[in-house]
Amino acid sequence: MAIGRATMAVIGLLAITGRLWPGQESVVVAHAGEHLIHFRARNGLILIPARVNGKRVTLVLDTGAALTTLSSKIVPEIDTSSPITIDMGHGRVSAFRVPVALTVGDPELQERCCSFRQTVVVGDFKFREADGVLGLDVLSSFRGVTVDFQNSVLILEDRTDSIRQPKADGSIDVDKKSAYHQ
Repeated sequence: MAIGRATMAVIGLLAITGRLWPGQESVVVAHAGEHLIHFRARNGLILIPARVNGKRVTLVLDTGAALTTLSSKIVPEIDTSSPITIDMGHGRVSAFRVPVALTVGDPELQERCCSFRQTVVVGDFKFREADGVLGLDVLSSFRGVTVDFQNSVLILEDRTDSIRQPKADGSIDVDKKSAYHQ
C-alpha cells in the first residue's frame, strides 16, 4: 500500500507539532483530584472551551490577567449602577463586576471540567478569537496548573483543603473560601 506525499506531510506535521489526530484521545490520564481541560493553541493563544451561564464560549488562558474578563456580548444582562474602570494598554475601559455560572472544560465529562460561581469583569472588550480571558482569580483556586503543550491539555489540580461537591451533571463546584483560606 503506497502512502501519498500529502499523507506523509500531514503525519510529519502532526508528529512535529504534537497535535492530536481528529478523534484521538489524549494519552494523559487524570489522577484523583485532577481535571483535564483540552485546549487549542492558535496564533500564540491557548483557547479553552467553557460555558458562561450555560452558553458555549471560548476563553484565552492568560496567567498574566488578575481577573477573568468577558465581552459584554456574552453577558448582556449587566447591572450598570456601579461601573468600574479597567486600565488597558491602549487606554481605559468602563466595565462591570457581574456574577456568572462558569464551567471550564467539557461539562459532559466530570474529570474534564470545573464549575464555579464567579464574579467576572464584563465590558466592551475585544479578544481576537475568543469571548473572554480566564485569569488568575480562577486559576489560583487550584493547587497546581500545568499546561501540557504536547497533548494540548490544561491540568488543574485540586487543593486538598477545598470542598468539592459533584452536581447532577457530574461537574464539580469549587468552594473558593476554603480554597483561598489555608
